[in-house]
Amino acid sequence: MAVTSPTQRACPSASLVNATLGQHDGAPVVTKTAYSKTCTYPGKSRVYSPKITFQVDSAAQFAADEKAVTKTGIKVVKIRHLGKAAWTTNSGDLYVFDGHEQIKILALVTPTAKLEALARKLL
Repeated sequence: MAVTSPTQRACPSASLVNATLGQHDGAPVVTKTAYSKTCTYPGKSRVYSPKITFQVDSAAQFAADEKAVTKTGIKVVKIRHLGKAAWTTNSGDLYVFDGHEQIKILALVTPTAKLEALARKLL
């Protein structure tokens, strides 16, 4: 089975994201780079607009990113049984490695359990 490039991956629907996170945000606005695709769901407050980024990654780079965050003094919490590896800082963020790409979910003031539920629907 061929791996789909993150830039070719469809953004999750606003209805799926809203139902899972318990929010009422708009349709996704897409931003692409050569190696990633970010889906931003605009809401009343741009600061709190959820973002989902699909990015080309490797296990080594994913681990290095996690280690870099811990070196800043921010506490990292590993999430078990989610993708190949996953972690959060419990501040409205979740990072999941699925074997070939990283899925980063940012949704400030959203409980980690809701972010995990959304990640499971995206895997």
